[in-house]
Amino acid sequence: MAEMTEPTATPGPAVQFRWGAETHRGKVRQENQDSFFADPEPALFVVSDGMGGHRGGALASGIVVEDLPVMIENALDRLKVGATRTIRSLLERTIAEQSRQLQLEGTSESGYRDMGATLVVVLLRNSRCFVANVGDSRAYRLRADRLVRLTRDHSVVSELIETGRIEPEEALDHTDSGQLTRYVGMEEKAHSHVRSFGLKKGDRILLCTDGLTDMVSDRGIAGILRTEADPHAACKSLVAAANRAGGHDNITTLIIDWLKSV
Repeated sequence: MAEMTEPTATPGPAVQFRWGAETHRGKVRQENQDSFFADPEPALFVVSDGMGGHRGGALASGIVVEDLPVMIENALDRLKVGATRTIRSLLERTIAEQSRQLQLEGTSESGYRDMGATLVVVLLRNSRCFVANVGDSRAYRLRADRLVRLTRDHSVVSELIETGRIEPEEALDHTDSGQLTRYVGMEEKAHSHVRSFGLKKGDRILLCTDGLTDMVSDRGIAGILRTEADPHAACKSLVAAANRAGGHDNITTLIIDWLKSV
């Protein structure tokens, strides 16, 4: 996928949020296998990191950002009751179905065996933010200058940290670094991590691939999110920071700023 930038949305009287995005192949990889999707009308945002070889990774993430938004929007259109629990269940079901379809695509003549992708989704609905992820692409929230991770990494190293078998600082150099326990396209059912919360004016949501988080600490990410007011400028600064640190992987950042007072 070619390097790409997206302009910041210009807020109007009825606009509840603004957003910006940046994706870059990094300083080591020859191809960008990250993809993203953003549609302000249903307020749906997706970031995906492809895996499965030179061609398979780009194809996998491209399929995810093309097909999953349509599946989610169609499911939302059919909703009779938009309760929080219902929307969370909807996201879980559609992501599991997307994973099954990608797995089948990988066994077809047009696909690549063992291809897959990580996924992080944000849906804004009725002043509420729904977040879902599979793999190690992440979402963060900056609120009142405090950065909180909203997603859970589905990786071998993350499980080792959670069970206390290694310390967080050992993660990057660990022999199992980069090995995922869940991803879109896996043979088993892909169980996503889904959560939601009420939005507050000034909330800043970041979606990103591990090309950022493997290169820049949460503290460094928070510093850029605090100092760069424009979402697109902040995305560019985050990508630049990852490249300065080595740019070992593709880097994608997408920021949403919630402007509305509830």
